[in-house]
Amino acid sequence: MQHAKCTSDGKLWEALPFSQLEQTLLETKRLNLLCAECDEFAWFRKESRHGHPPHFCARHDPECSLKVDYIISDDQRDDVTTEEDQVAAGDTIIVRLDQEQGGQVEVKDVLSPPKEGQGEGGRTFIIKGKNRESSQQFTLRRILHRLVQSPKFRESNSNIIFYKNAKDIMLSGQVSDIVCGFEKITKNKHDGKTMFYWGPIASSRKTSDGKVWLNSGSQYSSVSVTIFADIAQEFLTLFDVDELEDLAGAYVLVAGRCHFTGNGEGKPVIWCGTSKFIFVRKYKAKSFLV
Repeated sequence: MQHAKCTSDGKLWEALPFSQLEQTLLETKRLNLLCAECDEFAWFRKESRHGHPPHFCARHDPECSLKVDYIISDDQRDDVTTEEDQVAAGDTIIVRLDQEQGGQVEVKDVLSPPKEGQGEGGRTFIIKGKNRESSQQFTLRRILHRLVQSPKFRESNSNIIFYKNAKDIMLSGQVSDIVCGFEKITKNKHDGKTMFYWGPIASSRKTSDGKVWLNSGSQYSSVSVTIFADIAQEFLTLFDVDELEDLAGAYVLVAGRCHFTGNGEGKPVIWCGTSKFIFVRKYKAKSFLV
């Protein structure tokens, strides 16, 4: 995408002049980008080591004429998860955080779903008739996929339990009570509260003290996720991140404590202290409009 709107200066920017801005100014403006036509969340990608020129991308409104097609690939079950969820809609969702294994941020291929009755261990599969399990075991990968794709799931009263190990529960409750989108974070409700938070990443950076910061845009409360220095490299390795620019446009789901900066008057920051409590995933565009 060649153009994007910046809400901080009201200008319509072309990708090349935008890429030539002074670094500090560029980092500020890239947190305030929207699609020039449909006003949905947009982000900027610098020129990559692989030869891609600087360009903008966006999560367009379905009717937007600038919309590009995205491959949605959560795991091997993506093509059948709608039917699967309908079968097991009333069951408790179990997430075992100690079994999280990361994975590439950007999807390279869409895999065919396994045949009925076959697949990875620990999953709930489609079972005919009444012989179905009373709980579904999900990963953070599948939870994030569901949050991005389904507004109904975000507001659902489905029970979900996050185990931090085989016996100890980290969080449990209804999805709508313990999982919160960035845009819904408020000081009164979330300051000092540990929950699962999720939303899109507009930019990322590594500070001199070794922390990795994942920053959302202004339309998402300008939330930042801070990954502690002692797990920063582990995080980057788990998600096969060669350069931080690879994280622009990805979605993040993270468990952590939310704090508002500036004695409670600034923006929300979510602190992540373990790589098992975070997942990032990007939707890969079939082609860029550059």
